[in-house]
Amino acid sequence: MTQTQLFVATDINEIQTSPTSQPHPVPAETDREPLPILVIGEQLGIDKMVSALYLRRFAAVLEWSQILPAPTIGKLVRSLIRYVSLN
Repeated sequence: MTQTQLFVATDINEIQTSPTSQPHPVPAETDREPLPILVIGEQLGIDKMVSALYLRRFAAVLEWSQILPAPTIGKLVRSLIRYVSLN
């Protein structure tokens, strides 16, 4: 029930942005290339971007990695893997 309510939310501040579990990544196939997508910045900005992409049905919040330190000092990162067909 909660999942359905989140999907129809119109305000990104209403969406839970902290994932509770990590899904297992989809194994790469020979005709598909994995493409990592990174969101780098401060935690609030990252959470808002992940929520905005969720509202656009790009990816569920739980598909993103946990928030981690980025190589740039003072920045954080979340990642997502999408697969693109090579055909």
